[in-house]
Amino acid sequence: MTTYAEPRTDLSALCLDPADTARLTELLHDAARLPGPLERTLQTEAFAGIAERLPARLREGVEAFRDTPPDHGLLVVRGLPVGDIPATPSAYGANVLGESHPSSLLVALVAHPLGGLIGYEDEKSGALVHDVYPVAGDAAKPLNSGSTLFDFHTENVHHPVRPSHLGLLCLRPDHDRRAATMVASVREAEPLLSAADRELLRTDRYRSRFPLSFTRGVAEDERPVTKPHPVLMDGPAQSPGTRVRFNMHNTFGTDAEAQAALERLNRAMHAVHRAVRADRGEMLLVDNRIVVHGRSDFTPRYDGADRWLRRFYPYPGDLPADVLVRAGGRVLSKDSYARA
Repeated sequence: MTTYAEPRTDLSALCLDPADTARLTELLHDAARLPGPLERTLQTEAFAGIAERLPARLREGVEAFRDTPPDHGLLVVRGLPVGDIPATPSAYGANVLGESHPSSLLVALVAHPLGGLIGYEDEKSGALVHDVYPVAGDAAKPLNSGSTLFDFHTENVHHPVRPSHLGLLCLRPDHDRRAATMVASVREAEPLLSAADRELLRTDRYRSRFPLSFTRGVAEDERPVTKPHPVLMDGPAQSPGTRVRFNMHNTFGTDAEAQAALERLNRAMHAVHRAVRADRGEMLLVDNRIVVHGRSDFTPRYDGADRWLRRFYPYPGDLPADVLVRAGGRVLSKDSYARA
């Protein structure tokens, strides 16, 4: 499917003023003085106290997005301090910033009102903050390290404990300012579907392969597949409305009728999608329960000045202790699939 990812003009952004940015910079210095590692730090009262001192404009904006997200399920924040940025890495898995870099602490602070960060042992070795940049060997793959069209997907579609939100902080845009994050909300797409499709997509006639980011080094025909699951679901009583779970690269219908309905849903998502081209110091927050996202194609140069984002996963509330890698921690172990 071809998508022309032209940015929509009907999105308002939460813009921090210079005083807010200066205040945030001070808070990042305070957070940097706390003892690590980050996984432990962000669960301390000291870190919570710093998060409570976030500029009111930012804190209240994130809390409002958490409690009453707009139908499009996206919040854009501008004017964030990201610190000194070295050359964009070129090799997969390079960790050149570390947990004490201002951008690492910034995303942890922003995630705090959303419930705090989580990570996955089988994705990027359990890192809580991920680096997203193009890698030459992954150019044509449906991965965050690729550069071709990455179609719509729920983040971590295969996992029983999926992040409630997805955050993307831009450290550096691509050379041509072409790469766009595409977002589409089920609240806006579902009305475009027939009643029959809406009903079919709520049945357990879909399965999802584990994404490539969780199965590096695993042969294509050996990638695990989930148990049957619906693509559309009704939210809980305290948070009503349709929720969505699919990945167009990995989710498939178990019969031709189910697959056709899934493809019609994806076309509806493309019909209502919004595209955002983030610049340095801009953050995108999406509600992963009602929004699918993707990325348009772009042309990297692998010259140290390519697009570089920091990705993070907020999750509300406590996680079950028996599915964690580290007792009392925030990283889900590989055996979470059976236990969660």
